[in-house]
Amino acid sequence: MPISSWPRAVALVDMNAFFASVEQLDFPQLREQPVAVTNGERGTCIITSSYEARAQGIKTGMRLREARKLCPAIIQRPARPRRYAQISTKIMGALACITPDIEIFSVDEAFLDLTHILPLQPRDPEWLAQMIQRQVWNASSLPCSVGLSGDKTTAKVAAKQKKPKGITVVVPWQAAAFLAPLPVTDLCGINRGIGSWLAQRGVTTCGQMQQLPISELARRFGNPGRRIWYMAQGNDPEPVITTVADPKSVGHGKVMPP
Repeated sequence: MPISSWPRAVALVDMNAFFASVEQLDFPQLREQPVAVTNGERGTCIITSSYEARAQGIKTGMRLREARKLCPAIIQRPARPRRYAQISTKIMGALACITPDIEIFSVDEAFLDLTHILPLQPRDPEWLAQMIQRQVWNASSLPCSVGLSGDKTTAKVAAKQKKPKGITVVVPWQAAAFLAPLPVTDLCGINRGIGSWLAQRGVTTCGQMQQLPISELARRFGNPGRRIWYMAQGNDPEPVITTVADPKSVGHGKVMPP
Protein backbone atom coordinates (compact mmCIF):
# COMPACT_ATOMS: atom_id res chain seq x y z
CA MET A 1 0.00 0.00 0.00
CA PRO A 2 1.51 3.39 -0.96
CA ILE A 3 2.31 5.77 1.88
CA SER A 4 0.23 8.43 0.15
CA SER A 5 -2.82 6.69 1.69
CA TRP A 6 -1.64 7.48 5.23
CA PRO A 7 -3.41 10.35 7.05
CA ARG A 8 -0.12 11.35 8.68
CA ALA A 9 3.48 10.15 8.52
CA VAL A 10 6.29 10.79 11.00
CA ALA A 11 9.80 9.34 10.81
CA LEU A 12 12.38 9.14 13.58
CA VAL A 13 15.98 9.02 12.38
CA ASP A 14 18.24 7.47 15.01
CA MET A 15 21.99 7.42 14.34
CA ASN A 16 23.60 4.11 15.26
CA ALA A 17 26.18 4.34 18.09
CA PHE A 18 26.77 7.87 16.83
CA PHE A 19 29.86 8.96 18.77
CA ALA A 20 31.58 5.59 18.35
CA SER A 21 30.64 5.49 14.66
CA VAL A 22 32.24 8.92 14.14
CA GLU A 23 35.44 7.67 15.77
CA GLN A 24 35.48 4.63 13.47
CA LEU A 25 34.80 6.87 10.49
CA ASP A 26 37.66 9.26 11.26
CA PHE A 27 40.12 6.56 12.32
CA PRO A 28 39.84 3.59 9.94
CA GLN A 29 41.99 1.41 12.22
CA LEU A 30 39.10 1.42 14.68
CA ARG A 31 36.60 -0.08 12.26
CA GLU A 32 35.20 -3.44 13.35
CA GLN A 33 36.94 -2.94 16.71
CA PRO A 34 35.38 -2.66 20.21
CA VAL A 35 35.45 1.10 20.82
CA ALA A 36 34.30 2.89 23.99
CA VAL A 37 33.88 6.68 24.02
CA THR A 38 34.49 8.24 27.43
CA ASN A 39 34.06 11.68 28.94
CA GLY A 40 37.59 12.92 28.27
CA GLU A 41 41.09 11.43 28.14
CA ARG A 42 40.92 10.43 31.80
CA GLY A 43 37.21 9.71 31.80
CA THR A 44 36.08 6.52 33.47
CA CYS A 45 32.43 6.56 32.34
CA ILE A 46 31.47 5.12 28.96
CA ILE A 47 29.21 7.50 27.05
CA THR A 48 28.61 5.09 24.19
CA SER A 49 30.31 2.18 22.49
CA SER A 50 30.55 0.53 19.10
CA TYR A 51 28.39 -2.46 18.25
CA GLU A 52 31.48 -4.66 18.42
CA ALA A 53 31.88 -3.61 22.07
CA ARG A 54 28.18 -4.01 22.80
CA ALA A 55 28.40 -7.59 21.58
CA GLN A 56 30.84 -8.15 24.47
CA GLY A 57 28.38 -6.79 27.03
CA ILE A 58 29.60 -3.18 27.13
CA LYS A 59 26.83 -0.70 28.02
CA THR A 60 26.42 3.05 28.26
CA GLY A 61 27.15 4.28 31.78
CA MET A 62 29.51 1.40 32.54
CA ARG A 63 32.85 2.19 34.16
CA LEU A 64 35.88 1.61 31.97
CA ARG A 65 37.49 -0.66 34.54
CA GLU A 66 34.44 -2.91 34.52
CA ALA A 67 34.33 -2.85 30.72
CA ARG A 68 37.95 -4.01 30.47
CA LYS A 69 37.08 -7.10 32.50
CA LEU A 70 34.41 -8.02 29.96
CA CYS A 71 36.41 -6.98 26.92
CA PRO A 72 40.19 -6.69 27.49
CA ALA A 73 40.66 -5.52 23.87
CA ILE A 74 38.38 -2.50 24.26
CA ILE A 75 39.76 0.74 22.81
CA GLN A 76 39.10 3.94 24.73
CA ARG A 77 38.43 7.15 22.77
CA PRO A 78 37.87 10.53 24.46
CA ALA A 79 34.71 12.31 23.36
CA ARG A 80 35.09 15.05 20.72
CA PRO A 81 31.93 17.15 21.05
CA ARG A 82 32.83 19.66 18.34
CA ARG A 83 33.36 16.91 15.77
CA TYR A 84 30.08 15.22 16.65
CA ALA A 85 28.24 18.54 16.40
CA GLN A 86 29.85 19.22 13.03
CA ILE A 87 28.67 15.93 11.54
CA SER A 88 25.27 16.24 13.19
CA THR A 89 24.80 19.61 11.49
CA LYS A 90 25.52 18.04 8.10
CA ILE A 91 23.04 15.23 8.77
CA MET A 92 20.27 17.57 9.89
CA GLY A 93 20.86 19.78 6.85
CA ALA A 94 20.51 16.76 4.57
CA LEU A 95 17.28 15.71 6.28
CA ALA A 96 15.89 19.23 5.88
CA CYS A 97 16.19 18.71 2.12
CA ILE A 98 13.56 15.97 2.40
CA THR A 99 11.12 18.08 4.42
CA PRO A 100 11.41 21.41 6.23
CA ASP A 101 9.22 19.95 8.98
CA ILE A 102 12.08 18.60 11.08
CA GLU A 103 12.55 18.49 14.86
CA ILE A 104 16.13 18.04 16.01
CA PHE A 105 15.44 15.92 19.08
CA SER A 106 19.09 15.47 20.03
CA VAL A 107 22.52 15.47 18.40
CA ASP A 108 21.82 12.02 16.94
CA GLU A 109 18.02 11.92 16.57
CA ALA A 110 15.50 13.84 14.48
CA PHE A 111 11.79 13.65 13.79
CA LEU A 112 10.56 14.29 10.26
CA ASP A 113 6.93 15.15 9.56
CA LEU A 114 6.44 13.76 6.06
CA THR A 115 2.72 14.39 5.86
CA HIS A 116 2.96 17.30 3.45
CA ILE A 117 5.02 15.32 0.92
CA LEU A 118 2.81 12.21 0.99
CA PRO A 119 0.83 13.19 -2.14
CA LEU A 120 4.15 13.12 -4.01
CA GLN A 121 5.04 9.61 -2.78
CA PRO A 122 3.27 6.90 -4.80
CA ARG A 123 5.64 4.21 -3.52
CA ASP A 124 5.49 2.07 -0.37
CA PRO A 125 6.66 3.31 3.05
CA GLU A 126 9.82 1.16 3.04
CA TRP A 127 11.05 2.99 -0.05
CA LEU A 128 10.67 6.33 1.70
CA ALA A 129 12.52 5.07 4.79
CA GLN A 130 15.33 3.73 2.58
CA MET A 131 15.56 7.10 0.87
CA ILE A 132 16.00 8.77 4.27
CA GLN A 133 18.78 6.33 5.14
CA ARG A 134 20.54 7.06 1.83
CA GLN A 135 20.30 10.79 2.47
CA VAL A 136 21.98 10.36 5.86
CA TRP A 137 24.66 8.07 4.43
CA ASN A 138 25.45 10.42 1.55
CA ALA A 139 25.84 13.32 3.98
CA SER A 140 27.91 11.53 6.61
CA SER A 141 28.93 7.98 5.58
CA LEU A 142 27.31 6.87 8.83
CA PRO A 143 24.51 4.33 9.43
CA CYS A 144 21.16 5.08 10.98
CA SER A 145 17.93 3.32 11.84
CA VAL A 146 14.55 4.69 10.81
CA GLY A 147 11.16 4.27 12.44
CA LEU A 148 8.16 5.30 10.38
CA SER A 149 4.57 5.57 11.58
CA GLY A 150 1.71 8.01 12.02
CA ASP A 151 2.87 9.69 15.25
CA LYS A 152 6.06 10.63 17.08
CA THR A 153 5.89 8.09 19.89
CA THR A 154 5.30 5.08 17.66
CA ALA A 155 8.01 6.23 15.23
CA LYS A 156 10.53 6.55 18.08
CA VAL A 157 9.75 3.11 19.47
CA ALA A 158 9.90 1.65 15.95
CA ALA A 159 13.37 3.11 15.31
CA LYS A 160 14.71 1.20 18.33
CA GLN A 161 13.52 -2.17 17.07
CA LYS A 162 16.22 -2.91 14.50
CA LYS A 163 19.76 -1.70 15.03
CA PRO A 164 22.03 -1.03 13.33
CA LYS A 165 20.84 0.06 9.87
CA GLY A 166 17.28 -1.07 10.51
CA ILE A 167 13.95 0.07 9.13
CA THR A 168 10.70 -0.52 10.99
CA VAL A 169 7.41 0.64 9.48
CA VAL A 170 4.26 0.64 11.59
CA VAL A 171 1.12 1.45 9.62
CA PRO A 172 -0.79 4.09 11.63
CA TRP A 173 -3.91 1.96 12.08
CA GLN A 174 -1.75 -0.86 13.48
CA ALA A 175 0.17 1.33 15.95
CA ALA A 176 -1.99 0.47 18.97
CA ALA A 177 -1.49 -3.27 18.42
CA PHE A 178 2.26 -2.74 17.88
CA LEU A 179 2.65 -0.87 21.18
CA ALA A 180 0.18 -2.96 23.22
CA PRO A 181 2.63 -5.58 24.62
CA LEU A 182 5.40 -3.08 25.37
CA PRO A 183 6.01 -1.72 28.89
CA VAL A 184 4.69 1.83 29.26
CA THR A 185 8.12 2.80 30.58
CA ASP A 186 9.53 2.14 27.09
CA LEU A 187 7.79 5.30 25.92
CA CYS A 188 9.75 8.55 25.89
CA GLY A 189 8.81 10.79 28.82
CA ILE A 190 7.41 8.07 31.08
CA ASN A 191 9.98 7.94 33.84
CA ARG A 192 10.19 5.58 36.78
CA GLY A 193 7.96 7.78 38.93
CA ILE A 194 5.13 7.94 36.40
CA GLY A 195 5.62 4.26 35.64
CA SER A 196 5.21 3.41 39.32
CA TRP A 197 2.05 5.53 39.55
CA LEU A 198 0.59 3.73 36.52
CA ALA A 199 1.60 0.31 37.85
CA GLN A 200 -0.30 0.99 41.07
CA ARG A 201 -3.39 1.36 38.88
CA GLY A 202 -2.79 -1.84 36.96
CA VAL A 203 -1.14 -0.28 33.92
CA THR A 204 2.26 -1.79 33.11
CA THR A 205 1.89 -2.27 29.35
CA CYS A 206 0.68 0.13 26.69
CA GLY A 207 -2.30 -2.07 25.93
CA GLN A 208 -3.57 -1.73 29.49
CA MET A 209 -3.69 2.07 29.26
CA GLN A 210 -7.19 2.10 27.78
CA GLN A 211 -8.44 0.56 31.05
CA LEU A 212 -7.48 3.76 32.88
CA PRO A 213 -9.78 6.77 32.36
CA ILE A 214 -7.98 9.63 30.66
CA SER A 215 -9.54 11.96 33.22
CA GLU A 216 -7.54 10.29 36.01
CA LEU A 217 -4.28 10.94 34.19
CA ALA A 218 -5.37 14.51 33.46
CA ARG A 219 -6.15 15.19 37.13
CA ARG A 220 -2.74 13.94 38.22
CA PHE A 221 -0.49 15.24 35.44
CA GLY A 222 -2.52 17.79 33.48
CA ASN A 223 -2.06 17.99 29.70
CA PRO A 224 1.08 15.78 29.76
CA GLY A 225 -1.10 13.09 31.36
CA ARG A 226 -3.59 13.31 28.52
CA ARG A 227 -0.77 12.97 26.04
CA ILE A 228 0.57 9.88 27.82
CA TRP A 229 -2.85 8.23 27.49
CA TYR A 230 -2.86 8.80 23.73
CA MET A 231 0.83 7.94 23.31
CA ALA A 232 0.33 4.44 24.70
CA GLN A 233 -2.36 3.79 22.09
CA GLY A 234 -0.35 4.87 19.06
CA ASN A 235 -2.05 8.21 18.71
CA ASP A 236 0.44 10.73 20.09
CA PRO A 237 -1.09 14.16 19.36
CA GLU A 238 2.13 16.16 19.71
CA PRO A 239 3.27 17.72 16.42
CA VAL A 240 6.81 17.77 15.13
CA ILE A 241 8.21 20.95 16.69
CA THR A 242 10.20 22.81 14.05
CA THR A 243 11.13 25.86 16.12
CA VAL A 244 14.77 25.90 17.16
CA ALA A 245 15.24 25.68 20.92
CA ASP A 246 18.07 27.25 22.91
CA PRO A 247 21.37 25.39 22.47
CA LYS A 248 21.81 22.29 24.59
CA SER A 249 24.79 20.09 25.36
CA VAL A 250 25.87 17.92 22.45
CA GLY A 251 24.94 14.75 24.32
CA HIS A 252 21.28 13.86 24.89
CA GLY A 253 21.36 12.38 28.36
CA LYS A 254 25.08 11.71 28.04
CA VAL A 255 27.96 12.88 30.21
CA MET A 256 30.16 15.38 28.44
CA PRO A 257 33.28 17.32 29.50
CA PRO A 258 32.94 21.08 30.12
